[in-house]
Amino acid sequence: MRTPLACLALALSLPAAADAPDWKLISQTGRPGEIIYWYVDAASIVRSDEFLRAYLRTTWSRPQIGPDSTPYQSSTYLNYFDCGKRRIAYTANTYYVSPEPEGAPVHEEPEQPLETLHFQSVSPGSAGATRLDFVCKYRGKQILTRLDTGIRALE
Repeated sequence: MRTPLACLALALSLPAAADAPDWKLISQTGRPGEIIYWYVDAASIVRSDEFLRAYLRTTWSRPQIGPDSTPYQSSTYLNYFDCGKRRIAYTANTYYVSPEPEGAPVHEEPEQPLETLHFQSVSPGSAGATRLDFVCKYRGKQILTRLDTGIRALE
């Protein structure tokens, strides 16, 4: 009796695990008393019109104060990358109390339509430039890149 229930529990957990982000550390910076880590979910990189988009995460070694004065230690967000003009826009920020983005968020900002986003140029050598360089390398390679419609096509 336990074996069928265990198999069912495992089977039900697999789709959730397959959809879970696979965070890849792409850079870290430090300042006195604090380290900041930037991650990207490489599987989330997709083409959307003339942009690439991906889910990113930032984690701080000590708590930060959120827009509503709530402490948090990690944030996930959706970035749009204009690789040709070296600009980034972000939306859908979600804040978590712990370094890992798990549990209930302490603050969420809704995703905004692409046409309303403000793209900012990245400074050479900045964390933004590192994120842009990492994601945009997917644009120029002969690899499979998901379209935002879910169809897979060659870049």
